[in-house]
Amino acid sequence: MSEPRLAARELRRPPGVRGRDADLRPEHLRARLRPYMMLASLALAWPTGCQCSSGELVEVDSEGSSGTFEETLAASSGSGDESTGEPFDASRWIGRYHFESTFLPFGESGYPGGNYTLTNFEILPDSRATMLHDHCNYKEPITIEYQWLPSENGWLILQPGAGERSLRFNADPDVESLRVRLIEPCRELEFDYDGTMIGMGRSFTLIRPGASCWVDKCTTGSIMQVDYCDGEQPEDVCP
Repeated sequence: MSEPRLAARELRRPPGVRGRDADLRPEHLRARLRPYMMLASLALAWPTGCQCSSGELVEVDSEGSSGTFEETLAASSGSGDESTGEPFDASRWIGRYHFESTFLPFGESGYPGGNYTLTNFEILPDSRATMLHDHCNYKEPITIEYQWLPSENGWLILQPGAGERSLRFNADPDVESLRVRLIEPCRELEFDYDGTMIGMGRSFTLIRPGASCWVDKCTTGSIMQVDYCDGEQPEDVCP
């Protein structure tokens, strides 16, 4: 099955229209419709006949990195936070994270409210990041490469990485801006995706430490289950 692609019909405002009709400008509509477009892309097709996966973590190729963890971490820390002028400390960011749907408690089997996906995000110490996005109807998951750059107010700016022709996020192949920030004390993530906030319960999503794997990839129709991959569950799990 081909990857879902998002689209929105551009509405144009006749010259001289003011007031509420100004909200029909394309740039306003894109931001307002973004959450609904994203949810629609996750449930384009009804899941049937998918095969379960093992509990092993599928990693994106990381041969492009070199040196020890300490060396690459030191290199990434050399980039400063523009708001303070201090070197950026990437140590709390480095690691794997998974997306959770607020419709289905993580680790439980059930109906996910139309969100039949598994998504992992990894921040690497060499200024790279990767995303793995899977769906019950995908034969193969989507993998995305990013380059990250620290910016003001604690955000990491995400830009297309090696081999990427455009900025992508989950199933959206054409993203204008993407950034992510770390929320303490539980090391949760929150994305700003073209002006739409994702994470911390927004857009019906939580993004927490530890990679996820399929337990049941919709082998019984509308029921699925996702849980931590082997060895990925944090020692301290926030409620």
